[in-house]
Amino acid sequence: MINKNYIALLHKIWLNHNKLHLISNDYDDFKFFYDNLSHNLLYSYGFSPKQIEYILAKKEKIDIDYIDLKLKEREVDIILFSDSKYPKLLKNINNPPFILYLRWKIDNWPKIAIVWTRMMSSYWKKVIKNIVWDISRYFTIVSWWAAWCDTEVHQVSLLNKWKTISVIWTWIDLDYPISNRKLYDDIVKKWWWIISIFPLGEVWNPYNFPVRNEIVAWLSLWVVVIEAKIKSGTLITANLALDLWKDLFAVPWDIFLKNSEWCNLLISKWNAKSISNSSELLEEYNISWFSITNKNKSKLDFNDDIDKNIYDILLIENLTINELKNKINIDITTLSFKLSMMEINKYIKKGLWWKYEVF
Repeated sequence: MINKNYIALLHKIWLNHNKLHLISNDYDDFKFFYDNLSHNLLYSYGFSPKQIEYILAKKEKIDIDYIDLKLKEREVDIILFSDSKYPKLLKNINNPPFILYLRWKIDNWPKIAIVWTRMMSSYWKKVIKNIVWDISRYFTIVSWWAAWCDTEVHQVSLLNKWKTISVIWTWIDLDYPISNRKLYDDIVKKWWWIISIFPLGEVWNPYNFPVRNEIVAWLSLWVVVIEAKIKSGTLITANLALDLWKDLFAVPWDIFLKNSEWCNLLISKWNAKSISNSSELLEEYNISWFSITNKNKSKLDFNDDIDKNIYDILLIENLTINELKNKINIDITTLSFKLSMMEINKYIKKGLWWKYEVF
């Protein structure tokens, strides 16, 4: 059994993340610490007599070989707080998890959370497809893994062949809900990620929801609320996003529907920006809607090298004709003609301050 797996064993027998942080300051050899667990050792880390009795009793009953087998079967990657692979944003939490259980790997690509109330109407299903389908091209989509909406957003991301992360509220070995078992396998097969911070064998319980929601908020740069009632777990993530000064977006809808109450309230109080499609969100980060519109994809195959060069430059930044001329070695007459034809064909358009931008 590798050294890191002994941290998972310590976690399993009831040493929480805070205690694991403290232990790691004193021990590099987690096997040595596990093998030498004693009343005095645990007492030195602030455990009460009852807690010590419980931990030592659990250690006596644990099947190390079974745990080792489970970790190997699921190819679980154990990431510790000190590892370079540990997500940078999670390190900013007041009490960051010491250990992450991952399938497969994680990177620091920008992530955006999509959150909502669990029950979903056909209308909201359309909203999810409209928003997620395009933004998943530029952001890793983070979601909660529950049935209904969470399932939908992961499926849309997979169909689009872009990255998605599922933050689950059980241990990584449990396929819960059972209805998502195939989706779980699909995410892993496509090398996207499933994350848990809960110990081996941990079943779901309502106390895990807020913890999971906090991880979702911290892991993401921005949060989009699709729908939420006034009393909803979604509010945990939304309020935390506001506390962290993260960009918060909400989808407005019928003022008489309970599932729209919180979204409409966030917008009316200027806590969230209203969005009705992905282009409105992408514009916040200067990402061109034209470049991802399925309808116009065929137009991206330029036959003229100058047109392609102009378009590629404007994808990066909006420029005036004189600024473009400084970047492209052609005369102003030719450039003016090229820009006019590209405007007519709706490749580009003239925006604020006479700057050209992709359409």
